[in-house]
Amino acid sequence: MSRTIRVAVVDDHAMFRAGVIQSLAFDGEIEVVGEGGSAAEAVQLAKELAPDLILLDISMPGSGIQAAREILRMPEPPLVAMLTVSEDDDDVMQALQAGAVGYLPKGIRTPELIAAVRNLRDGRSVVPPELALRALTSRVRAEASPLASLSDQERRTLRLVAEGLSNREVGERLDVQEKTVKYHLTNILRKLRVRNRVEAVLIAKRGWNDLGDRVM
Repeated sequence: MSRTIRVAVVDDHAMFRAGVIQSLAFDGEIEVVGEGGSAAEAVQLAKELAPDLILLDISMPGSGIQAAREILRMPEPPLVAMLTVSEDDDDVMQALQAGAVGYLPKGIRTPELIAAVRNLRDGRSVVPPELALRALTSRVRAEASPLASLSDQERRTLRLVAEGLSNREVGERLDVQEKTVKYHLTNILRKLRVRNRVEAVLIAKRGWNDLGDRVM
């Protein structure tokens, strides 16, 4: 039996927020544990309620992208997905670079929203392919190396994976839960545009000397 996913919804439009919550209530495996209307409230919800997933608007007081950055710097962060009307390349790129694993349009229908939340729970990124392609193209042009986009924690995770450690062993070394290691690996694969950890390690060993320690 699939486990329940605990979700927080943050959007400054109360009526839209209520609609999202009502839509999620149709699925018995989704529990909405909190709601808010600003970036500050999003960060507070993440700290106090420790949800599995936070759905964030971008255009709200304090900026949803800034909230995502702060939340994903926490020791045991939830998954973060943007729920927004924006299809701006810069917004998409900033959200993905912040570590968001989902980018959903506000016009999404209830069945698609529920499917997206389930996919996120199961470790899949949920980003419209055309938006992801544009964002990745922009990032490739802006950066000399895809490895430069990794956060410090992602670098530490990749270094340990490159040493041959399992997800559980990486978690023990970094003092985080195994699910957090899996979350970081999902981000690493997405940022490096590779399909699996073997390809990610090959990229690191072939060209990256900026992992804190050498990966070889």
